[in-house]
Amino acid sequence: MAAREEERLGWKDMEHGELENAEIHFRRALELDPYRADSLNGLGQVYLSWGELEQAQELFQMALAQAEQDLPRNKRHTSWDDASIRPYLRALYHLGVTLFRQERWDEAQEPLEELVAWDAKALGGDGYYLLGLLGLRTGRPKDAAEFFQESLARYPEAFYSLGLSYFLQGRLTEARQAWSDGLDVVPGLSAFIVGFPALLPLPVWKSSDETFVRTSRYIENTIDLWTAPAKGDLRALMGP
Repeated sequence: MAAREEERLGWKDMEHGELENAEIHFRRALELDPYRADSLNGLGQVYLSWGELEQAQELFQMALAQAEQDLPRNKRHTSWDDASIRPYLRALYHLGVTLFRQERWDEAQEPLEELVAWDAKALGGDGYYLLGLLGLRTGRPKDAAEFFQESLARYPEAFYSLGLSYFLQGRLTEARQAWSDGLDVVPGLSAFIVGFPALLPLPVWKSSDETFVRTSRYIENTIDLWTAPAKGDLRALMGP
């Protein structure tokens, strides 16, 4: 019970951005129970937030190995609704994120594919978005488009990446339709895309401003994939 309470306090601190306190609670939980997968996940997320990627990767791999032992006998016949597999799903997703941020594209693919095989919603929705980014990064725009389609409800900014995926395939009508949809649901993002680097999100992160955070992450993760012709087509749709 003590380890569970320390873990709960760690997640609470994470929600409030109090990373130093979260680290203390997760470490206490692991001192009491070294095999708690979600305490390993929580500590990994602390290090991921701090940009200490190698330590985060190691912790997520440890969490994954531990959580895998607790999976139900009939694999992939459950989802996020089953609390017993959530530590496994968290470990898969955050390991994928960590490898993505290390630019280890091929290695990131496997945990994310495993994630969406288990759960197409919840964290699986996040997984589809990252798989779309990986598809673009590895020269597979057709695959990327399929993944972005699955992530639109959770990531409306994916309309812009979906359009880019179509554009890179030469499917210009579909690209423009996707961008038009993006202009309807996330109009402010387009100016940052076509104006980069003249327009940049402010360098100081505002974690309380979700629009700012999502815009900053989008630019950080995708802007180098946007070719001049793609930007030109998007600019034409934006009007005067």
